[in-house]
Amino acid sequence: MSSRQETLDQRLPSEGAWARLTRKTTRIELGPRLAGTVLPFALVVFLALEGGGYDAVVRSEVGLAVWWIVLLGAVVGLLPAVRPSGAALIGLGALAAFALWTALAIAWSDSAERGVAEVARVATYLGVLVLAVAVQGKDGLRRAVYAIGAALALVGTLALLSRLHPGWFPADETAVALESARARLNYPVNYWNGLAALMAIGLPLVLAIATDARRIVTAALAAAAVPVMALVAYYTLSRGGVVEIAAAIVAFVVLYPRRLAALPTLMLGTLGGGLLIAAATQRDELADGLSNATALAQGDEMLVMTLVVGAGTGLLHAAVGIAARHGIGPRFAVGRRATRAAVGVGLASLLVALLLAGGSGELSDRWEEFKNPSIADNRSAERFESASGNGRYQYWQAALDANATAPVTGVGPGTYEYFWAREGTIPGFVRDAHSLFFEVLAEVGIVGLLLIGGFVVGVIAFGVRGAASSDPASRPWLAAATAASVGFGVAAAVDWVWELAVVPVAFLLLAAAILTHRRPAPNAEPRALARIVIAVSALAAIVVIAVPLAGTIYVRASKQDVDQGHLDTALDEARRATEIQPWAASSHLQEALVLELQGNLDAAATAARAATEDEPTNWRTWLVLSRIETNRGESAAGVVAYREARDLNPRSDLFDR
Repeated sequence: MSSRQETLDQRLPSEGAWARLTRKTTRIELGPRLAGTVLPFALVVFLALEGGGYDAVVRSEVGLAVWWIVLLGAVVGLLPAVRPSGAALIGLGALAAFALWTALAIAWSDSAERGVAEVARVATYLGVLVLAVAVQGKDGLRRAVYAIGAALALVGTLALLSRLHPGWFPADETAVALESARARLNYPVNYWNGLAALMAIGLPLVLAIATDARRIVTAALAAAAVPVMALVAYYTLSRGGVVEIAAAIVAFVVLYPRRLAALPTLMLGTLGGGLLIAAATQRDELADGLSNATALAQGDEMLVMTLVVGAGTGLLHAAVGIAARHGIGPRFAVGRRATRAAVGVGLASLLVALLLAGGSGELSDRWEEFKNPSIADNRSAERFESASGNGRYQYWQAALDANATAPVTGVGPGTYEYFWAREGTIPGFVRDAHSLFFEVLAEVGIVGLLLIGGFVVGVIAFGVRGAASSDPASRPWLAAATAASVGFGVAAAVDWVWELAVVPVAFLLLAAAILTHRRPAPNAEPRALARIVIAVSALAAIVVIAVPLAGTIYVRASKQDVDQGHLDTALDEARRATEIQPWAASSHLQEALVLELQGNLDAAATAARAATEDEPTNWRTWLVLSRIETNRGESAAGVVAYREARDLNPRSDLFDR
């Protein structure tokens, strides 16, 4: 053997060492890089295309998949690939504590079924955060911004195409169910305000990519997406979306370290978005969501205009970028202090102008208009001129009233709907308080509000701190992720986006990147204790999610069999659901309905009474019991149940006055 060959053999590790090195490199570098890009993009796009993940089955399936990955990763030693930072541990602890407190609140809730469903929801979100933290690696923050920004730009593009060419997409079931909302773009998440919230989260991310992308082509594509996303937000006719986008953009400008570098992107995006929105206002049939020949022709026109404006924005941005890279053009620098001073002066000037122009009276009038429960016109852009809260003032006041009955503990997770039906002040069915924070305050009290509010505010605060003190390479991405988190925070404060899984999932993926933005130290081998804790937690979460999921699946299957006339099979499935969730009113109620159809009224009454015991403040269970008791000849019992149902929902048109 030659001396050169001997030298090479000495330098090469043994086969076993080489295999260990390969596994270690794959675990620490390749795995996080792939997972940190593919996971956020795929998860956000999937949930968006599945109705935003609002359906409990879709959301639970995602939760199970996420926790199974965490479990398997912990068992085989792939997770955690990095040692979580202190901030990440605090964030995980806060969200886990919120899940545990929600679980404890089941003990004093009027609906164990609703409580378990809420615990499963939070467990799913916690799983997303755990997995996202675990796969963070070097440069994970930038990858998260790229992945989520690209996903939301894609969602926005699909949403816009569904308006311009509706024939390419499934029928708009939301518009069929709510004729008054036909003009409001909602595809693919089936909720216009939720779609606007996604655009508010996505715009700061896309702006950062357009400004700081390493490749001119990537930057140009991101810049081209800005006018598209602005037009999507316009077509939603979401006033809350306007506020969310404004808050996110202001946060981006304040936090972004190279503001003048971002100025061309902001100006071109604003100009392009303004042109498209101006064109949209001139095409009434299309803006109204119609599908006649005129609307289709206008859709073709807007598609061409969108392509031209998008391409023009991208090309102009590319030209500016090329010029900047070659040192062409002026070079200025605006410091953080100057920006803060400018923002302060601008706000002060605005306040003075409002006061001089009688703004104090205008603000008072707007506040009174917000308190007015009358619904703003949903059919045109004129709703942007209205300050009506569409009942939000009343919903939030009811949440405060609910909290007043149990300030520390709340009335029970998932039961705001029942409190509103009983104590609400305006007509109409409401499931949510249209605010994460008000609803949490009502359902799980001050403790719950401190936990979830502290988590959201803590993520934003940590992002703000990092954007001011981190290394220069991280600051642009921290600024974008934090600004997007601000957009989520505002959306969560004024709407029920917490239930639309794609919105909080996008935020949680960014939160993981923010909380772990400092390069974590790799673990040579995950500690056995940490692996055991993660595995046990994953198993517990899987059970918490799987149990209500199985019950829901059986109840839905029973309903489908009823529709097909298979009553015996429907009864078996309803009873399986009851065996899985003996505390669930929905399974007992479904069993009662099937037995009623079979003519077994005595057994149906027994099942219906079990449903009223499961949810004593749910007017529906009492109404079904009233009908069954009356049909079986127990008129007195039927009247008692009817009166109970009426007292629990006194404003409903179902009951005689």
